[in-house]
Amino acid sequence: MTDTQKEAVNYFYGRLKTVYGSTFKVQFPSEADEKLSKREWMAHLMNLSEEDINRGIEKLKGFLVQRLPEYRWINIGQIAALCHPQPEDFGLPTLEQAWSEAQQFAHAVDRHSWTHLAVRLAGKRTGWFDILNTSSESGRKNLKKSFDRHYQYLADRVMRGKDLKDAQMLLESDQNKAPPSPEEQNLSYYEQKQQEQMQAMGINPAGGRAEFKQRMKGIL
Repeated sequence: MTDTQKEAVNYFYGRLKTVYGSTFKVQFPSEADEKLSKREWMAHLMNLSEEDINRGIEKLKGFLVQRLPEYRWINIGQIAALCHPQPEDFGLPTLEQAWSEAQQFAHAVDRHSWTHLAVRLAGKRTGWFDILNTSSESGRKNLKKSFDRHYQYLADRVMRGKDLKDAQMLLESDQNKAPPSPEEQNLSYYEQKQQEQMQAMGINPAGGRAEFKQRMKGIL
């Protein structure tokens, strides 16, 4: 782990300590308990930026104000998921909002003021003619799957600070796949980050998880 990654893990727990107050001490009564939790979750936290963590904590505070029971006690996995960037955090409409807009204005592509370029590009790549003229239930379902794939790919580029003008077309095999659930997206994100860390440490990602875990012990 780099110093920045260590700081990210410690900053995350520091924010939780401030937000939950005495509840944090109940859940982590000793420094050893807190360290054990950090070791368990470090792979899922160490690549978050301070901005990611602050954004997630603000969402958490809103849920606590609403008294949502699932956030009464600290759930590291749930709170980490709040920190994972979402399209709406970057001024992008949600997936459902984007699809609704594409359907509603497919007849006026050049006249409509699109909420984001990613929506227009996803509609174009899906096919405006098909969006306008496909009426069967199965056809609409397949169109939405294709649109979802295009939009999620483009939205991901926006969130990573990449230019949409350079975005490649997805292969047809990718277009026809069902879009991943939020849980699958988070799992894929974290697994990718862990593999990058293993490669940086000279460990083979295909068979070195035991060595990875052994090296990670005692870091925090």
